[in-house]
Amino acid sequence: MFVTLCLNPTIQKTLLFKRINLGEVNRSEKNFTDVSGKGINVSRVLSQLGRQVLHITQLAKEDKAWFKAELEKLKIELLAVGTTARARTCTTLIEENCVTELVESGNKVEPETEAELIKAFDRLFADNSTKIDALVISGSKAPGFRDSLFAEIALKAHRCNVPLVLDIRGADLRALLDALRKEPVKAGEPPVVIKPNIQELHETFFAEQGAPLSENQIKTLLAEIFAQYGLMSVITRGKEPVLAFDGKSFLSIDSKCIPSEKIVNTIGCGDAFAAGFASVLAETGGFEEAVRQGIKCGALNAMTLQPGSIEQK
Repeated sequence: MFVTLCLNPTIQKTLLFKRINLGEVNRSEKNFTDVSGKGINVSRVLSQLGRQVLHITQLAKEDKAWFKAELEKLKIELLAVGTTARARTCTTLIEENCVTELVESGNKVEPETEAELIKAFDRLFADNSTKIDALVISGSKAPGFRDSLFAEIALKAHRCNVPLVLDIRGADLRALLDALRKEPVKAGEPPVVIKPNIQELHETFFAEQGAPLSENQIKTLLAEIFAQYGLMSVITRGKEPVLAFDGKSFLSIDSKCIPSEKIVNTIGCGDAFAAGFASVLAETGGFEEAVRQGIKCGALNAMTLQPGSIEQK
């Protein structure tokens, strides 16, 4: 079973237009609403790949029934701890050759929510009857959670010999590195892979540098991260080749070239990549094969309307 964690549950609205005229009334030709958030996007693609998935998040009672029913349709199991904080709503506006994302900030959770979340993870990892193939942690956290939370959960999973794919950035990623200073990942242990995109990598490690990162800068950083912390890295760069380092060699693999007329919705491409990557890494351990599967899933997502999907809605 694959376990996904995202602490910013989202109601995703997608609206299609022939053309959006600013300052005027715009009527959509088509619209739909999905359960979303990066972790649910990852879960949906894993499920579409035929994997058993448990998604963990926090939900208010007003949202939980709908999320649970929608995830059941997708064959995704839900473990939701309680909160009074409602799920945020994000909106995608799609017109010809243009995708615009309107993102709401998450609502603040109570301290009890984090405490219940930790208890839920402790019970999950203590349950020897449940085999966890991999844990994927992705996205930002709603306000109220500590910066160190993702790092603490990741280390719990790592100590239980669970492979990890961490699509995190900023303070969350820096907290992970701090936690690993005294406890780096060792050779022969299950892999721990970080997967920020190029913008997130820039913001996390080179915030004061205005110029784009050079390939040499990226490779130097990835080598340092592996040497100090034992972390493998995969950096997605949009249309540019994916750069990755498994501790032995660097990979530079071209992204799937999709004709512009076939690109429908790019929201969730990184999440689809994470799902495809994790599905192969956990089952075969093949790093390059996992990267190629991630690229394939990201490309399929770009050609579907539903965010975080490799199947047509």
